[in-house]
Amino acid sequence: MPITDNKNYPFSFSMIDIKNIDPSPYQHRKHFDEDSLRELGASILCDGLIEPIILRPQKNGRFQLIAGERRFRAVKDYTDMTNIQAKIVVVDDLQARRISAVENNLREDLSAIESIEATIEIIDVEMGKSPEYLTVGKTPLERVHQLLSKLASIRVSKDRGSMVSKEADDLFHKFMEQVELIFKNLPKPLQWRSFLNNDLTLLTDIPSIVQTASVKHGLNKAKI
Repeated sequence: MPITDNKNYPFSFSMIDIKNIDPSPYQHRKHFDEDSLRELGASILCDGLIEPIILRPQKNGRFQLIAGERRFRAVKDYTDMTNIQAKIVVVDDLQARRISAVENNLREDLSAIESIEATIEIIDVEMGKSPEYLTVGKTPLERVHQLLSKLASIRVSKDRGSMVSKEADDLFHKFMEQVELIFKNLPKPLQWRSFLNNDLTLLTDIPSIVQTASVKHGLNKAKI
């Protein structure tokens, strides 16, 4: 299934001057291996850019990068190309966040931390359409973690036949179906309780210095 199509928003293809492209504010990939970028640049020079980068137009003839930062960096830093083929999409901030997150989530070379962060971004974009959800926390990680933790606690109480407050019951019915649908439709479908217990803990319980090292070395969850 393509990330974008003309049913979601209009797009076109064009060659864009790399000097007119600004970085994405939604990029969760933290480490770019220079040797890998150099190899990618050589490949692009030899065989061309097989997959265009994705941009959205900004003011004064500039463009904001949404997806394809490795390709963009490889062309900018390791080739003599001055223009790059791009898919130009007309999207709002939420759509740009989702495209960027989906692009990252589908990449096989992401570290576990980066992959989890990309999944959080997708969930936060979808849940963020509800004003009540946005009050749960200040950051995407806080909001996703708080909501899933509350839903898990309520479900355990319900499964045990314990009484739950009206407020908790209302929250459960308001968000449970939406959460399950979001996780079902992720680029890599997950069970939300497994994500809460096995993935989010790498961001909430592991020291930041370990997270940084794991990203640099591309560690999977078991190695972290």
